[in-house]
Amino acid sequence: MFGLCEKLMTHFAVILTAFFLSQPLLLLLICGPHGGTFPSTSTHWAEASAADEAVGKWATQFGDELFALAQKITKSQEIKEKYKEYNARVELKNGTELIKSITKNVGRMLARKMDAVRCIQERAEFVNENFEFNLTYALKNFTYISSKYSTFNGNSSEELEPKEAEYDWMYRNMELNPDTHFYNTPVDTEHSSVHVPSNIWDRSERVLKTIMWSEHLDEVFRQNYQSDPALSWQYFGSDTGILRHYPAAQWTDTRPNRDDADTYDCRKRSWYIETATCSKDIVILLDHSGSMTGFRHHVAKFTIRSILDTFSNNDFFTILRYSSEVNDIIPCFNGALVQATPENIEVFNQQIELLDDPEGYANLTLAYDTAFQLLRKYYDSRHCATNSTCNQAIMLVTDGVAGNTTEVFQKYNWGNGENGTSQMDTRVFTYLLGKEVTKVREIQWMACLNRGYYSHVQTLDEVHEEVLKYVDVIATPLVLQNDQHPPTWTHAFTDKTYDPKTSNEKRPRLMISVGVPAFDRFYRHANLTNPRARLLGVAGTDVPVEDIDKLTLPYKLGVNGYSFVVSNNGYVLLHPDLRPIGTNGKMNPNYNSIDFTEVEHLFEDQSPREPGESILHIRNAMVRHEANEFKSISVKFHYDKMRRVSEEKQDYFFAPLPNTPFTLGIVMPTEYGKTWIKVGEEVDKNKHMKINIPDFFIGDNWKVHPDWVYCKYHYLEGHEFKTPEAELREFLGKMMQYDWKWPEQYAEDESDWDDKDDLNCGRKTLGDNAYYCNKELVNLLIFDAKVTNSSYGVWRFESDDERQLIERFGADLRFVATMSGLTRWQFIFGEVEVDTDREFGDYHTTAIDETWYKSAILQHHEDRSESFVYSVKYYDDPMEDSEVKVTASHAIFPRDGGKEAPACVVGFQFSHARMWERFFSITAEDHCNHCLPICTDDDVDCVVIDNNAYIVIGQNINTTGKFFGEFHGDVMTAMVERGIFLSIEVYDYQEQCKEEPKAGSDGNGLLHPLRLLSFGWKWLVGRLFFQYQRIQWWADGAPFMEYTDEIEDEYVAVGDGGKASASKPKDDSDDENAMFDEPEPDPIYKACDKRSTLYALQPSALVGINDFVEAPSTRPFLVKKIPNSNLVLVVVNVLMPSRSVRLTTEPQRVEYDKEFPCYKLNMSFYERRRIEECYTVHEDEELYTYCGNASRLGLTLQLMPLTIILVFHLTYTFMR
Repeated sequence: MFGLCEKLMTHFAVILTAFFLSQPLLLLLICGPHGGTFPSTSTHWAEASAADEAVGKWATQFGDELFALAQKITKSQEIKEKYKEYNARVELKNGTELIKSITKNVGRMLARKMDAVRCIQERAEFVNENFEFNLTYALKNFTYISSKYSTFNGNSSEELEPKEAEYDWMYRNMELNPDTHFYNTPVDTEHSSVHVPSNIWDRSERVLKTIMWSEHLDEVFRQNYQSDPALSWQYFGSDTGILRHYPAAQWTDTRPNRDDADTYDCRKRSWYIETATCSKDIVILLDHSGSMTGFRHHVAKFTIRSILDTFSNNDFFTILRYSSEVNDIIPCFNGALVQATPENIEVFNQQIELLDDPEGYANLTLAYDTAFQLLRKYYDSRHCATNSTCNQAIMLVTDGVAGNTTEVFQKYNWGNGENGTSQMDTRVFTYLLGKEVTKVREIQWMACLNRGYYSHVQTLDEVHEEVLKYVDVIATPLVLQNDQHPPTWTHAFTDKTYDPKTSNEKRPRLMISVGVPAFDRFYRHANLTNPRARLLGVAGTDVPVEDIDKLTLPYKLGVNGYSFVVSNNGYVLLHPDLRPIGTNGKMNPNYNSIDFTEVEHLFEDQSPREPGESILHIRNAMVRHEANEFKSISVKFHYDKMRRVSEEKQDYFFAPLPNTPFTLGIVMPTEYGKTWIKVGEEVDKNKHMKINIPDFFIGDNWKVHPDWVYCKYHYLEGHEFKTPEAELREFLGKMMQYDWKWPEQYAEDESDWDDKDDLNCGRKTLGDNAYYCNKELVNLLIFDAKVTNSSYGVWRFESDDERQLIERFGADLRFVATMSGLTRWQFIFGEVEVDTDREFGDYHTTAIDETWYKSAILQHHEDRSESFVYSVKYYDDPMEDSEVKVTASHAIFPRDGGKEAPACVVGFQFSHARMWERFFSITAEDHCNHCLPICTDDDVDCVVIDNNAYIVIGQNINTTGKFFGEFHGDVMTAMVERGIFLSIEVYDYQEQCKEEPKAGSDGNGLLHPLRLLSFGWKWLVGRLFFQYQRIQWWADGAPFMEYTDEIEDEYVAVGDGGKASASKPKDDSDDENAMFDEPEPDPIYKACDKRSTLYALQPSALVGINDFVEAPSTRPFLVKKIPNSNLVLVVVNVLMPSRSVRLTTEPQRVEYDKEFPCYKLNMSFYERRRIEECYTVHEDEELYTYCGNASRLGLTLQLMPLTIILVFHLTYTFMR
């Protein structure tokens, strides 16, 4: 305890300091103009003090014991000598050559996928053109495998409707077996199966013909799969809406309600739409005049929603509502087209639902003029006049037109450049709503004379088909050119067979798709009347993004290096910081449109959503498909789930992937990323020396990186292994055979050197036991196993002192992880059985990707010493053992020829409780005759923190793993001001924030009579509309379908039954009860940005601090670096008063001046690259297309008497 005199002196010092703070002039007179500084503006400390030396002795003794323990248990010097003994060569890595090699490998793989799809397309066109169809025969005899109605083990995916039960003979039974390659889904790799949406009848002539001739695609599907067993789902989507997919499988029903209709339609998937229409600039004009009330307004909103469902990331659009004035639906998007990301589409959908009731008159001329002016801006900026790759369109949704709009079209679309006119070739699509319509000819004329299409939408169930007709119109020039079949790649999407709730996979299964258009060439037959040039369909396949990642040589990129893929829009398909699933376990709705600037954190970026010049230069170069490199870029390198950060320098290398819109890049640390350990032919060398290679892999206490490919069979089915280690063991045994070879997964063959026009659809197929290996990685793995093998034999204590030291700290496990992905571990006192049956190697399998591996490399780079990194689990992370463990790690950098390279990381785990006891035992010793309280006294708080300011040891054991600033915010602030820690803000643009439901007023339960009357009227209109649609359904002979499909990204053959989009009528009582009973709302999550303030130790700032650090309103404290570690000892005088400051590293929501989505508007103006090989104009287009015609109104007139009866009946019922 402080003596009474010392306490009085302390209080006197506080009073004196306060007096000086209030009298800066007096302080200046005392100190002189050059003598000292104001305490109010800086920290001041004395020269070396006894208290400082005492704390230094504690830190030194504690650090020395830890270092002695670390060296003995890890045998780090022994392993380092082994690298020298086995002649490990340190070689430079050439980033330019490495990116060329990687893009070549990945490009060859993607080329094989495109070849497979082209083979499907070629076969489809040939069979369709030469197929002889007999409808009578087909209706009586044809059978096929239906994804929905064919039975497997007596069950089908969907039951036939009673009126369709007589046709159950059409659907052949399935023979399915689970296949590892297709994620253990039961499939039939000998056949394909067909999915038909519920709103399409498979016995209609065009549909039945398509199903019949497309059966001939099975031969191509099988050939493709046998020559490239890595192929995922293959499919052909027809313009009739049917989808043939390979392999055959049942259509897994994921609809929440089995009564909902299956409206999955391949023609609405982005792989189909983008292949058919390329990039689009579209302005949607919504008539919001007084005539658009009631049912027409409802149909208009649903029509726009259906249109938006056909857009993708390559499209730009906006929606303008017009009456007497023209206004943007979203005001902050005024005068701009925004990218059709899922996030933006959802924003527009929500805004449309919130529109006021229509009113006023319609000024269509003003609306067209506004739309043309907006498109003209993009027409000029994209140089559309000098190229033919611009697809621009106006889509008009209205119930009628009042005047003549010829002058507008003459000015913008039909002009010759004189008098301010132009010829923009903008297409116009018109959607006329309602049954009782006038001036049909005028609105039809608008579409026909502007290369568009006219649709008359009378009921909701017509919307789907009418909207999709614009796709065929835009695709007409593509079909007419009849030569090129440009492939189209989609952005990333999640494989719908992946269920995060049931899957054991650590990451969601991301995919991309490639599609190739197939043309229906019947329009060229001379004997046809009214020939139409139309798409036959789109052939496609899915490519797992994981397959790209495995070809990027992650072992060669090294620790803290990584690869990424960026699209033509600047969006990332592959990146270590891309997180499709949020911390809430839910999919991020915008995961496939995360911009490169949102995952790369450069040090120059200091404000949210304001990227600096450097990151934009890198991004724009990739968007332009350039091969380039940027070196020594200073970044905020964060890791450990964005809880740790360091300022590092990185080198960026990137190059385009041929025949795709993607650019592949790699990142390597500027300093230690330039070198790596190069080994020779280890397999041949050991075989020559009669060494049995599997002997290096004895026992079970080792792992290899689960995401890296060492050796693998092409066909996973029939070659299942419980673990990657079991798979490796099999190949290690094969390597000892004399005829061992090193085949590649995508080895070059003669067809790869042929002209691209010569498609090879008969590529050599692979045998059942065919395999491939990464020769370089396997040789490196065997070298690492040999280096570490002898050090991980039977553990023996060298002396009693060593045993006592290890037991004192409760150290019980040691480990090593290498750059080849090998991890070994050893129990010092024998393996201890735990309840979970999991041990160190089950938690830490990824070697160079582990946090303790990254930290050790960064520590070596920081101080170039033999120091160890110590860490404890974050307080909120799950326990790995029955007690808290401390993990220590140390990087080994072998030297060769004046260079060093990261080879491995050694480490150990020991008891946190024993460490805590030893620390307070050391700090209980008084080294300065009571000049400073010992750490077991209440007058000081002794805390050991790591290099990111997380508490490793605190007097309160419950503070372990928490941020130091939460308990001593004033001290943490002072250390930042002194430069001991650097404060770094990191932004997370992929978060989802929970929106608290707005509590409704209890007064809502007391309904005003007028409000009650309003409810009744709405109920009456709803019932009338429902009964009317039932009659419409009965008259049309087709199910009534009110589409409410959620936006889905892509087709996946199995597991995607389509979201609920065509609901059957509910029970009558449901609506009545729902009017008054409000269920508990589900949690609502919305995209948001979060800021984390993290901290990084600056060791050089500790030099010269030899006494208490004092700052205004801050408790005095002593701080010392613990030698040979990343730890810092902080001793705080808790008797002194301090300001109440609480800091946190927890992510905090960023609040913007603007509301969402306006604060992200600047991203719409980032540079994009339009899809190439677009065909938008053809001179013969008018000969082979038509622009729609007026629907007949007869049915409406026939139903009018029945409608009047229904109105009378329902009104009578309501009044009762």
